[in-house]
Amino acid sequence: MHNNEYISEVEFIDIFADNLRDIMYEMDISEGELARRTGLSKMAISRYLNKKRMPTLKALVNLSYVLCVPITDLIPTYAMID
Repeated sequence: MHNNEYISEVEFIDIFADNLRDIMYEMDISEGELARRTGLSKMAISRYLNKKRMPTLKALVNLSYVLCVPITDLIPTYAMID
């Protein structure tokens, strides 16, 4: 594979956080409300939005379900992680 087909984990987390923030803004949903509806802590949502942590697969599925978006709207799928 060529190097341009890879993204770093940091880039992956940055893209996820930006996508999550954009979707939350479009849906007019707060961190607290998202936490309540997904069963995640507000601290976990804050860590995702501040690019400190990636969600588990379970949390990702729950975020996708609550936000009514496919998982691919939250995570980058166009490259491999280096």
